[in-house]
Amino acid sequence: MAKINQRMTLQFNGRDFDLGAVEANVKKNWKESGRKLSEIADLDIYVKPEEATAYYVVNKEFEGKVEL
Repeated sequence: MAKINQRMTLQFNGRDFDLGAVEANVKKNWKESGRKLSEIADLDIYVKPEEATAYYVVNKEFEGKVEL
């Protein structure tokens, strides 16, 4: 099967938010907090474009947020 190049964009109030970049920023934030990506078993990301913020929960325990 051929690799699919994919990009997912959320459009809200005339702004575009690259959801792949949101995920990358969440993982970057996690690593910058002194943790390893291999520690992530479960990742939930909640995008709130009206706040220009993405909130996330790792392993149903750790909560954080990143700006969009």
